[in-house]
Amino acid sequence: MSKIIQLTKSAWRILKINGVKDLAYVASRYLKSNMKQKAKKKLDYFELEVPEKEQQFIVPKTGRTVYIITASSYYDTGGGQRGAQLARTFNRMGYKAKFLYVYISADPQKGDHRFPLETHRFIDESTIQFVKDNASDRDLFIFESPLQAFEPIIEIAVERGSKIVYENIDNWETSLGNNVLFESTLVKLLTYADVLVGTAKPLVTQLNDYLVKYNIESKDKKILYLPNAVDEELFCGLKKHEKPTDMVSGKKTLLYYGSLWGEWFEWDLLIDFAKKYPDYAINLIGNDGGLNHIMKRCPENVHFLGHKAQDELPAYLQYCDFSLIPFERGKIGDYVSPVKVFEYIAMYSNVISTSLPDIQGYPNVYCGDTVEEWETIVSQATPVDKEAADIFVADNSWFSRASAILDALYESETCFKDNLSIVILNYNNKNVIFKCVNSLLKYREKYGYKIVVVDNGSKDGSYEMLGQYSPESVTVCRNKENGCASGRNLGMTLVDTEYVLFLDSDQWISNKYWLQPYEEVMANCQDFGAIGWAAGFFNPSGSSGKTVDGLHYRGMLPQNLCRKDIGYLGSGGMLMRTADFNAIGGFDVAYDPTGFEDTDISLKLRDFGKELYYCPYLGVIHLPHQTTDQVFDSKNVLIKRNKEHFISKWKSKNPKLLDYKHY
Repeated sequence: MSKIIQLTKSAWRILKINGVKDLAYVASRYLKSNMKQKAKKKLDYFELEVPEKEQQFIVPKTGRTVYIITASSYYDTGGGQRGAQLARTFNRMGYKAKFLYVYISADPQKGDHRFPLETHRFIDESTIQFVKDNASDRDLFIFESPLQAFEPIIEIAVERGSKIVYENIDNWETSLGNNVLFESTLVKLLTYADVLVGTAKPLVTQLNDYLVKYNIESKDKKILYLPNAVDEELFCGLKKHEKPTDMVSGKKTLLYYGSLWGEWFEWDLLIDFAKKYPDYAINLIGNDGGLNHIMKRCPENVHFLGHKAQDELPAYLQYCDFSLIPFERGKIGDYVSPVKVFEYIAMYSNVISTSLPDIQGYPNVYCGDTVEEWETIVSQATPVDKEAADIFVADNSWFSRASAILDALYESETCFKDNLSIVILNYNNKNVIFKCVNSLLKYREKYGYKIVVVDNGSKDGSYEMLGQYSPESVTVCRNKENGCASGRNLGMTLVDTEYVLFLDSDQWISNKYWLQPYEEVMANCQDFGAIGWAAGFFNPSGSSGKTVDGLHYRGMLPQNLCRKDIGYLGSGGMLMRTADFNAIGGFDVAYDPTGFEDTDISLKLRDFGKELYYCPYLGVIHLPHQTTDQVFDSKNVLIKRNKEHFISKWKSKNPKLLDYKHY
């Protein structure tokens, strides 16, 4: 009966605000989704299996499992919602991610998604039994709403002694809570959660009020303010994109993407602004079905571009002058932490928003609630402060959110503490090298590593600029030769730690636990000679061929930690013991200036009796082709020369090592 009452209230609200056509559209979508739910609920789950022929070469993840428990499926709204982002992030950090949800999406693109998940399941009796069979006291459960369907899973988590996090992500006491807010579920989550998260400041206040209201002991509970965040690997302002063909430009080009349906959307403000400034082009991305009554009110300079996949959005942001957040203030808008504002900032966009409390003071964000205030923002806005945006993104990535949750729940140790050196090569890469070094410094405390930067004769001023770092924080040296092999060998003369990790200047660190996956590999694979973040295979000729970047899931299913059936490792992200590096004589300088030196040292380690392990979970972000493409006009000639040297050397020395030909 309560569900019928809630549905009736929702229907009346839509009818009153949006009219008959929108009510009919929403009702049809609801019925369609409901029918699919009944027909497919036992079929809509996702678990990949490792081919039997590969199992002997692959090490499964043995660490903690993170259960993400949400209302919507992973692929709903293109996979951009908080639950999907956290699941993806924990997987990238090397955890097993299991995603459980209540409502099946009508999104037709679900089949196109590559799930970065070990498990994706609709919550029914079989899934509850699945959780009961698999959950342990090592696991972490994150619940994102007080849905009644979650109660059996809450009970299992409590019984197993698992850690529990409840995230208060919306003001469920508004219309958003229809069919979501169940008091009994809320009380259980508040009672049993080890950590309570509010994604907006008013939601943190609401959590504290709930604890008082329901007389729940809060002494040992941690309450965190963790707003939404950004996937900085996807939304990276340094990456270059082609302008989308359907994007419309004007005297000023403005962009919004996201929900166009919410009752919190300020259509009046947007339409009045568009009418007053007809030479501005306003591009709107989102599902516009059933919005005919809105479209009729919009002037010609408002352009509805339809739904876009999440990975298409950065290109639109790169070609707009301003991005928009036209949300109405009130019991919904004031409690929201818009995911899009973090993505806008990461893409170096100036942002125009209504005066939402939670985003006040964000870099490059300007707030106003009238047409006149918006026009003042457009006319007076200064160029984007990219440095402030970078600092903000580093503190507000999904990795930082996942790390904050882990910090609140667990204590961690590391075998690398004060026992690791990072050696980085730089060549004319001043736009990225400082992002690399600054990120290493930001996340240095946990590991206490030494940082060595070797400059290969840069002429862009980056070597001189590296002098800003004190010798105590970063050691900088200059290579007389311009070579990857000789440069890394030079860096190694300054290394006195047990382990060394090589990075390229176009890589930067994503989170404070960035080395934890490699530690898990070391614990499981005692014969390792090197662990790498990038890997490849050999062609029949013996030269390096296909790389993991071209493989499904980058060559690693989400439930697996590492594999050794690869031919070689890339040097950017390669870790080894310093003693092994010295024993094999380091990199072969015959490959200078670049090409095949990493392939060669991989085989030197195997020839030395050690194994190579590919693990894609190292916490780095890579901006490819920032260095090697600019090194030589005659690069193809150089690569051909080095390839011939490599094949000749190893066919003579140990041809069996060239047998890793195919994936």
